Amino acid sequence: MKQLTTILTLFFLTLTSLTFACDCESQGNFLTVAPKSNLVALVKVNSYLTLKNIYDKPTPMSMEVEIVKVYYGQETRKTVTVWGDNGNLCRPYLSIFKIDNYYVIAFEQDSKENPSEYAISNCGDYWLTADNEKKIATGAVSEKQNEIAFSDLWEFFHGDKTKELTPTDFKEIFQLALDLPKLQQYFHIDTDITRKQIIIQYFGDTKHNNLTGVKKFGRQIKIMTEEEIKKQQIKFYFVLGDWVCGLTSVRLQLSYVGEGLTTSYMFKKVDDKWTISNSELWEE
Repeated sequence: MKQLTTILTLFFLTLTSLTFACDCESQGNFLTVAPKSNLVALVKVNSYLTLKNIYDKPTPMSMEVEIVKVYYGQETRKTVTVWGDNGNLCRPYLSIFKIDNYYVIAFEQDSKENPSEYAISNCGDYWLTADNEKKIATGAVSEKQNEIAFSDLWEFFHGDKTKELTPTDFKEIFQLALDLPKLQQYFHIDTDITRKQIIIQYFGDTKHNNLTGVKKFGRQIKIMTEEEIKKQQIKFYFVLGDWVCGLTSVRLQLSYVGEGLTTSYMFKKVDDKWTISNSELWEE
């Protein structure tokens, strides 16, 4: 009877362990998952903060890291707290991060209750081992590389990504820009119906020029060169004054010539859809 009780106890303990164990599919290599994270930074592990006995071994639950360089996101503090696995979360055990060693880590927010603290997902390659002297990071960087220079990592997050935009991206961005609610009062189509045809002055790159499907007032917008605009004596048209394209963001500025108006936009891509995160409008 005692032997049966022992067997049943082990069975239920195993079942409980399986029930609460983390189960997730890999979301990809570092350069795939990092842009979707809250913060990507080069950090130095300063110390372990809290410990828990797991399998009779003291295991760090949280650690303090020093922020050496921020590649993506916003963090101005010198040190932050990072939480790992407690035995049933989809996070790595923090013991794999050695004190005084450097890492490039893609962090996620720990929880809504602790938005100022961070965690690391185990559902993908969310960290790289860093050599702060050689200025390189190694690990599952991408499908084709297992090493990346710090400078190339910075370029990946901050270099111009216009060539990676699809026609759908351009369509969504420019449609949102023209449909901005506070811009509508300046079209004055009730007194001048010719302004229903929206004109955007040609701005160089042919891919930028691929705005098929962007409509306003039921009409396809037109892209015209400066010479064409002058020849046809068009008074009201838009000019692109600024364009900065990042991994998941675009800063765009449009001037409405004839109306003396400039609108500045900041677009963010969330869940594969573009949204306006901020906009400003001013008259000359």
